[in-house]
Amino acid sequence: MEELHLNHLPELPQQKTIREVATALWQQKEVIALWLGGSLVRGTGDVFSDIDFRIAVAPCHLARWEAPLFEQIFEHTSIVGQQFLRFDDDDFLHHLLLSNGELFDFCIQSTERELMPEPRQILGCRSDLFASRLLQNQRASTGMESHPPSPEILSRLLIDFWINTHKHCKVLYRDLDLLCIRRIQHERDLLLRFWYIHSSGRDYSTARQTMHSLTEVVCTVRAKVPHALRILGAPMRDHQELIQVIEMNRKVVAELGRQLAQQYGFEYPSTLEATVLRSWQDFVESPCVFDEKGILRNS
Repeated sequence: MEELHLNHLPELPQQKTIREVATALWQQKEVIALWLGGSLVRGTGDVFSDIDFRIAVAPCHLARWEAPLFEQIFEHTSIVGQQFLRFDDDDFLHHLLLSNGELFDFCIQSTERELMPEPRQILGCRSDLFASRLLQNQRASTGMESHPPSPEILSRLLIDFWINTHKHCKVLYRDLDLLCIRRIQHERDLLLRFWYIHSSGRDYSTARQTMHSLTEVVCTVRAKVPHALRILGAPMRDHQELIQVIEMNRKVVAELGRQLAQQYGFEYPSTLEATVLRSWQDFVESPCVFDEKGILRNS
């Protein structure tokens, strides 16, 4: 496969950039192979899809590709934003935003590194042995790696939720209301996870979440929980709205948590919940904390 194969690229605007970059790279003999991955290969890409571009070089050439001469690779467009991500000593990524608005994931790996299973479109390869490796193990990527829910993990997540939501009293009392927004975002992430578990019977890892990996989660929840956006997108512009969101999240978790406890056979932390709710009620009803308009007195 000494020649480039650019005849079957996706019929999308990104094709122009792919052709330009592949042609420029193939002039460098140390590039053993280059190929496409991601949604453009899976057939699910659109005009906003990243270009997932991979190359393989011999281990002795890897260091140079940590800071390549991008102006020689992107001859008709420029890089306006760049991030460098290292996954291992022989596997790293340049995440690039181009001046034409395209996102370009330029992944470099050693020819000796094990290949991740994914659909791929080989654009060029100078090694028959490496080409055979590229053609093997092309299992379709499922995005988020899901697994059966663990009762122990679900129980711990519910306990963590009620302990952490109890701290809203302390945060609000100390006039750190902006911190509530950060804490509530964590609660919303947990709500999304609980809804997905309840809707699909599967759980997922929270490590390295991306738009791609969360697509299945979001689509599943959107189909099964039509009011999810209203809850996750509720405004938090003042103290009253913060309180409403905190109480709404607790109501949803209380209902979902009991259903999950019954479904997966663990004890719901009822005593913990009751203590948190009782303390909260005392807090919001205290005239020493809130005035008659519901405004924190120390604000």
